[in-house]
Amino acid sequence: MSRRWNRKEWEAFLEELKEALGKMGIDFRETSRIRSAGALCVVRGRKVLIVNRYLDAEEKAELVRREVAGADLEELFLKPGVREFLGG
Repeated sequence: MSRRWNRKEWEAFLEELKEALGKMGIDFRETSRIRSAGALCVVRGRKVLIVNRYLDAEEKAELVRREVAGADLEELFLKPGVREFLGG
């Protein structure tokens, strides 16, 4: 589901996704030290979504969606657009 938004809209939406990740107990970290787009992993016992900082906001949002696919969102309060984007 690709949305036709401009860069600022994607950046604002990414901030909403970061809030949702926080509610799921997942930290969002950007780095330039990886060659891949990023991945969800566990660092010192905490779930962390490590993201390549050189991706644009839309690519980062798609990475968030891919990495949390299948997560139980039922008990979380999420904005309707965020819930729909994440597939919940």
